[in-house]
Amino acid sequence: MLLTRSSIGRFISLAASVSLLGCGDAPKSKPKPPEPPKAAQSAPVGSTSPAAAPSTVAPPNAATPPVVAPPSGAAAGKTSGHDDDATKLEVAGLIAPKPATWTWQQPTMQFRTLQYAVPGAGDSTSAAELIVSVFAGGDGGPLEGNITRWAGQFRTDDGQSATPVRSEKEIDGMKIILVELKGAYMAMGSPAPKSDSMQLAAIIQAPGRNVFIRLVGPAKTVEAQRANWTALVDGLKKTS
Repeated sequence: MLLTRSSIGRFISLAASVSLLGCGDAPKSKPKPPEPPKAAQSAPVGSTSPAAAPSTVAPPNAATPPVVAPPSGAAAGKTSGHDDDATKLEVAGLIAPKPATWTWQQPTMQFRTLQYAVPGAGDSTSAAELIVSVFAGGDGGPLEGNITRWAGQFRTDDGQSATPVRSEKEIDGMKIILVELKGAYMAMGSPAPKSDSMQLAAIIQAPGRNVFIRLVGPAKTVEAQRANWTALVDGLKKTS
């Protein structure tokens, strides 16, 4: 086939175009490879995101409160040193005789160091209480203030505070104030006064401490226990 000059020119132009397409400028830098997928981040503690994986660690068991055994002996307020002797009362370095029928009770109010049930004739409503309170140094307030407070708890028939009958004695080197009251007794926390009540009290001024002992309850019961009360007071002795 004969090539004309015109055909040769068109062939050279086409070849040059193909060469230019295949030999263009190379890129200045290689393209970056694709980044690997990021690891999933853990959800923060307490997150409610559904992406958060549930914990496989069981929560610790709740602490079980310790079981505390009830106190016994002197720790419970019983007569320390004479827990097995029902005929003695010992407290705050003092010892005194008492009837075995006066039985120890768990104190039911604050500031009661010891408490005993004193039986009366008939049902339990006729029972009285023997209450012992111990205060070191000047704690417990002035002695006269306590006597005035006791008198205010007893009311006469005309609604007035009862007048205390007082006496004093000294036993084993200790000064003792004796206080007797009668009337309608309004005990602390009581919803109503109890008529025909009586209290025999002794304030014992022992070295470094005051000991208050009270026999209080129905007048008939307290009066029936007067001889035992007197024996308790007159039999007081210091053990320390």
